[in-house]
Amino acid sequence: MSRQRNRYVIVGLGGFGAWTAIALHDEGHEVIAMDRKGALVDRAATYVDVAVVGDGTDREFLREIGADSADAAIICTGDDLASSILSIVAFKDLGVADIYVKVNSLEAARAVQAFRVNESIFPEREAANRLAHRITRKAVLDYVPVGGGCSIQEIAVPDAWLGKSLSELSLPSKHGITVVALRDLLEGTVTVVPDPHRLLTDSDVIVVAGRDETVSGLLSQRAAGR
Repeated sequence: MSRQRNRYVIVGLGGFGAWTAIALHDEGHEVIAMDRKGALVDRAATYVDVAVVGDGTDREFLREIGADSADAAIICTGDDLASSILSIVAFKDLGVADIYVKVNSLEAARAVQAFRVNESIFPEREAANRLAHRITRKAVLDYVPVGGGCSIQEIAVPDAWLGKSLSELSLPSKHGITVVALRDLLEGTVTVVPDPHRLLTDSDVIVVAGRDETVSGLLSQRAAGR
């Protein structure tokens, strides 16, 4: 079954906007990218469907390039909060339901959320939080917060779990966490929704979803050798 090809409009082709455009295009989606700087547009032209020099706050210009039929807009003019807000208004006027906005501060995030966008993205803060979590918890290989004190974390298997199956460990009922994927470092394979009867080994890495304090407690036990 072929994947649905959506249309995304990206306003602002600095580092974050450019990488977002590349990622969406690599996923097989249609990407319309714009910036006021011709050099950034020229660079983007090699990896998007349409790259234009233009003003992302101009509703009629956005309509002309097909933004009114976009599945989502990603506004990446984070240094210019006024332009970000005007772009939000323009896309909403065009009927684009899903809008994501890159911001550079908590104050800017609060400002754009007042316009009921899907998400305000603060990449520097998110990257810093993930790095801090990893370097202070050596067994954490990756960390993705999902809100409400919960996260998805990729961790080394605690020693007490080695040689046991997920079914035997009963993690959801005993610890309130769920293993959503398992990565075998030796075979280089990733299994989503792993076999509950497969025995865990020291070459396994598990991806767990749960509350931060619960996972941290398990890792503390691992560090203590319990």
